[in-house]
Amino acid sequence: MKKSVWIALGLMVTVIGVLIYRSTIQTETVEVDSELSREVPSIQENSVSKPNPVVAAVANADVEEEFNPYESEVFKAQIQQVADAYEQRARFPDGSQPVFDLEAVREPEPFEFTEVDLPFPDEEGQENPIRVSAATDTYQYFQGDVISARVQISGAPTDTFAAIEGVMSGAKGDLPLPILFEPTNEFLNEFTAQIDTKVAPQQLMTTEMLLKLNVTVGDKKLFTTVVFRYNTPSAEIVGVMPAQPQGANLVIPLQVSVGQDGYYFVRGVLDDAQSAQPLIELQSEARLQTGNGVVNLNAHISALRLKGSEGPYRLRSLKLYRGAEAGEMFDHPGASLRKSFDVAGFPFSAYQDEEYEDEFSQERLAFLRQLGSVEAEQDQANTTQETSEATTSE
Repeated sequence: MKKSVWIALGLMVTVIGVLIYRSTIQTETVEVDSELSREVPSIQENSVSKPNPVVAAVANADVEEEFNPYESEVFKAQIQQVADAYEQRARFPDGSQPVFDLEAVREPEPFEFTEVDLPFPDEEGQENPIRVSAATDTYQYFQGDVISARVQISGAPTDTFAAIEGVMSGAKGDLPLPILFEPTNEFLNEFTAQIDTKVAPQQLMTTEMLLKLNVTVGDKKLFTTVVFRYNTPSAEIVGVMPAQPQGANLVIPLQVSVGQDGYYFVRGVLDDAQSAQPLIELQSEARLQTGNGVVNLNAHISALRLKGSEGPYRLRSLKLYRGAEAGEMFDHPGASLRKSFDVAGFPFSAYQDEEYEDEFSQERLAFLRQLGSVEAEQDQANTTQETSEATTSE
């Protein structure tokens, strides 16, 4: 079955599951309340002088009507929003989705995703405590990478001495690797260090690593940590072979140096090279053998035409990983030799002019629309009335 079919089926099951779950919870509540109602009279006989709060709670629960999603305007509106989003995505292949949310494909700035910022108030609980912000330039590193670390200090009195000592540590203990933090200005409020993993003892390097920092500010001793990951890449994207229009797609072949056999997944973002505008999120997957392999990314003409760019392009934000095999607990990340690659462009006339069609999308969309429509409420009411009439006639 196609991947898109599984995604849609999963969405339908989730929606139906929510309905069943909420209905079940309400039913169980009514059943429990009924049991309490049968026990309450014996309690009332021994406490006639004052009202029993349990009786009041049970009475209120019995009055409350069972939740009906078909009568909830908020629920129907949410389902319609899901349907709108699905309709938009269904116009394009899963592996060639136009970029509608620029924030989702933005390149993170160095130190942005790993920063740890902590206040250190003194014993008197001062209003403006000393703050220490520490970060590495990224979260995932591979063998041979250089780790850039940064520490910033704020809130300290001017002309206060400050110094940083760092130790890299993993599951096998601290590394005997000197880390030299140097100030970047005369105010001693920012320090940086470069850690070359090529000279680190590899037998002590583990997947989960920790940068432990001892920060001295005047007579105060402060401590903070930064977490990062370190791996030997399962494979590496080493180049992009010439892209060519084939049918309705711009086929972009990625050349991969594979260190481990397995099933690989790759994702990237295609930008317009001149304007730097993000155009398409590309995804693909393939089983690769040890050695040299190729994974094709396909940019569909419908997505390219929507964005109005004939190229040239830039391929960036490449993420590669090997899926966990049977008996393995974790996926294995891969690397990319470069942060971006140039991709040639072609006039739209070089492609087959066809819209993407998913044969099951209309059925799935109709199902979602029905769940969130006013007609669904009326159908539910008619069904309830028919059931009631049938019961009465019997």
